[in-house]
Amino acid sequence: MAPPRLLRGLIAPLPPSDWLPCNQLVASASSLLHRWLPSLALPRGCPDGFKLLLVLLLVSAALAEVRFVASSSMAPTLRPGDRAVAEKVTYLLRSPAVGDIVFFRVPMALQNCGLNKDVVFIKRVLATPGDFIEVRQGQLIVNGVAQKETYIATHSSYTMEAMVQR
Repeated sequence: MAPPRLLRGLIAPLPPSDWLPCNQLVASASSLLHRWLPSLALPRGCPDGFKLLLVLLLVSAALAEVRFVASSSMAPTLRPGDRAVAEKVTYLLRSPAVGDIVFFRVPMALQNCGLNKDVVFIKRVLATPGDFIEVRQGQLIVNGVAQKETYIATHSSYTMEAMVQR
C-alpha cells in the first residue's frame, strides 16, 4: 500500500512492511516510540504507559497550561478555586476578539508598582484596539453603544471617563 498520490512528494517513501493496515495490531508501543522519537533517552525497560504519559505531557505543555483562579473578578464565569485551561496556539494565528477570556502576565506598569512579575491575570476582552470605551453609572459603552453584560454578577455604579484603547 503506497501513500496517497497527493502526499507522495511530502513524505519519505516507506517499504510496504512499514505501512500498517487498519486490521493489523501494532506490535509494541515501545518500538514505535523508539522509532518515532529516537532522541528520547529512556531505557528499554521503561513501561510503555510511562513513555506515552511523558510524550503527552511534553506535547500538552507546549499547547496548553492549567491555571488556578485566585480572585472573584471573573465571577460568575470563573469563581475562586476554579481551574482553567489556557490554550496557547489560537492567538498565534489570530488576535483576541471581543468576548474572549484571555490569560496574560502582569503589565510592566503594575510590576513597577510592586506587583510580582509572575502573576497571571485572567480577564475578558471588552474592546479591540481603536475602540472608544467608557463607563457611565456602571454601564459599559463601546463606540457609543451600551453593551449588555450578561456575564457579570452585580452591576456597579461607578463612572470611568472615555478613552481610546490602543
